[in-house]
Amino acid sequence: MWSDFSQKLKAFSPISLSELNVQSSFLDRIDVKYIISENKFEDILGDLEEDFYLLEINGKSIFEYSSIYMDSENYNFYYQHQNRENPRTKVRTRLYVESKIAFFEYKQKEKNVTRKFRYQFDASEHGKIGKEATKFFEWIYQSLYGKAPETIFPSLETRYNRLTFCSKKNDERLTVDFHIALKDLRNKKSQEKSLKNVVIVESKSNSSKCTSQKIMKKHDVEIASSCSKYGLWCAYTQAIKDFSVFEDTMKKMDSIIEEK
Repeated sequence: MWSDFSQKLKAFSPISLSELNVQSSFLDRIDVKYIISENKFEDILGDLEEDFYLLEINGKSIFEYSSIYMDSENYNFYYQHQNRENPRTKVRTRLYVESKIAFFEYKQKEKNVTRKFRYQFDASEHGKIGKEATKFFEWIYQSLYGKAPETIFPSLETRYNRLTFCSKKNDERLTVDFHIALKDLRNKKSQEKSLKNVVIVESKSNSSKCTSQKIMKKHDVEIASSCSKYGLWCAYTQAIKDFSVFEDTMKKMDSIIEEK
């Protein structure tokens, strides 16, 4: 299917990475997620074409990512999501596979607003907590919480392909993740788990009312509740045992996987 899908992307007007970063950086933003099947996303593509540019680099628009999440020994960041705490923290390193560019990223969500802090480091440091990463993490955590953090370690890896769209009004960025694979990094016996047919669409904007919401509503797609990617991935890999807050979302994902 994805070869045919790739052909449909050629109808979009391209935007370069430098243009995208200037027009829709949104390090402080409102995040909204949707969970749909590949077929449903293919149906939605035609409506996106009129209002969105598609990120293109060297003639490519589908890119491979690897994200390695960090957490305390007792998964405190996970349980912030499970217990619906506010604010909530996410820490990860992200590798842009084709370009071999990597970032250490700290995300803080309070109510509906997400703040993102990050710095670029050498790709060989992906998935590691070196001295500079530790200083960066501790400085942000201390400034936000007013206390020193616990030591954090790699907990989970997710690999996926991504498309990135930018609103022609410059008020929204849309990421589309598919071919998602997960692995629990703390269990040596863990095997990679593939989420076939699952597509995660995420809107990042400055407003609770944006173009993608109108398009999704037209296609009867509801906003996904309890859709922390890190939380869901921990639950799916069974890295933790208490995931009641994610059960309904997991059932929806299971039904999409079974469609294939």
